[in-house]
Amino acid sequence: ALLFLQTWWRATMGGVLTSVWSWWSGDQNLGPEADVPDPTTGLTPRENASIVATWDLVRPNLKQHGINFFMKLFEEEPELQNQFASFRDKELSELRTNKKMAAHATTVMTAIQACVDNLDDVETLVELLKTTGVNHERRGVPKEDFELSGPVLIDFLGENLGNAWTPQAKAAWTLAVKVVYDVITSQYKDV
Repeated sequence: ALLFLQTWWRATMGGVLTSVWSWWSGDQNLGPEADVPDPTTGLTPRENASIVATWDLVRPNLKQHGINFFMKLFEEEPELQNQFASFRDKELSELRTNKKMAAHATTVMTAIQACVDNLDDVETLVELLKTTGVNHERRGVPKEDFELSGPVLIDFLGENLGNAWTPQAKAAWTLAVKVVYDVITSQYKDV
């Protein structure tokens, strides 16, 4: 019921607010549907644009951002480090230059990038996330690990994107992370 109300509110008020915003800001690129949420993801074109724009700042240096993200993740959620046999019982300073860490960090950031690149192709986006869920469940990764990782990603982006990290960007990424979590964990058999 809450999702319905959010969708209705965005669809009804979104058009009015979009018109006013477009007139005031000159941002008419997104058109009159800029604040109408996608029925599958709940993300609006404006939110998608915010996600893409902020990710474009991460894109040029995926590997280093990935390593830095994992360092933050393991600092804030140390139990997650033990999920990785290659990283277990290693100091973070050692992991920072570990080639397996660099490879895994790059893989994760590339997966996030694939999701960002497919925000406008929701069916492909959902399939990417479902595959991630199936693969991680098969490896025995608890679904709760995704729940722990999401807020750390939001904080990481906020700390690294400077003025580009607006309240709108944070809200868009927060909603996107929830969608990612919901789709990935929907593939777990105990759901």
